[in-house]
Amino acid sequence: MDVTLLITREPFALQDKTRPALRIMPDAVYALVVTDPSLDFEESASDPGYGTILYKSLAPSGSPHVHRFSFTKDGIRSTNADAPLVLKLLDLAKKLKAHVLSDHGALYFKDASGLLNITEDLDAKSYITGDKGTRYAVTPTGALADPARLPDYLAENDYSFLQDKPDTTQRKTDAPAPALLKGLGTFKCSLFSTVYQKNVTLPIHAYYFWCLSFLSGMNFAYQDSPEKNVTYQTSNPVVNEDIAFLYAYCTRNPDDMFVSACLAFRTMRLDRQ
Repeated sequence: MDVTLLITREPFALQDKTRPALRIMPDAVYALVVTDPSLDFEESASDPGYGTILYKSLAPSGSPHVHRFSFTKDGIRSTNADAPLVLKLLDLAKKLKAHVLSDHGALYFKDASGLLNITEDLDAKSYITGDKGTRYAVTPTGALADPARLPDYLAENDYSFLQDKPDTTQRKTDAPAPALLKGLGTFKCSLFSTVYQKNVTLPIHAYYFWCLSFLSGMNFAYQDSPEKNVTYQTSNPVVNEDIAFLYAYCTRNPDDMFVSACLAFRTMRLDRQ
């Protein structure tokens, strides 16, 4: 089909200025890429943090094929709308709390039986999903249908408002001097990247637990400043996302100490709280 598809957090062009738009942030895409063996990423030299997502699949003939999805501040775009590829886009959109729309505004979705469907019914896409999964009804101008929910919306989604914020996976932080650290935090990020690529669970978790212990120490140091404490509910998907973030940072900053990845991770989690 000759149609362009877009994965986007916003179902309508935002004409209403009472709320900032939701965006797909780079670290959310990195987390998808490093936890999905079928995906890879090529970063743009001119727009750091964005670039091209590579999706590896099998062609009908059985031969390997690579699909390319453009990732910009507007979302993730595909110029191929074949059904198997759309199903993959829907899977990515679900994880990113986003919609899959055509360039004409039609909504692509799975029905109750898991089959691919398309609709141009505005009511079907008249909502946005917040960072913590809250659904907010919106009008065709992008305004919240219930203006009283604006404070909740702003509080939940601060992390996903694009305000010329730097990419947190590249954000440089003032790491403690090596003499003040012990253990895995003093090792180069490239070593963590190596054990991650080899998929050896024990050392991966050893690095991750060192990071959590470091954050616990930071929380203790800032116990009188709750706004500087990292506190969030963990689950298997959250742990995978945490480790993916650390890996994304380390692959982009291989010569940094691992503690620098932990500090960037702390900044990301504080932004999301």
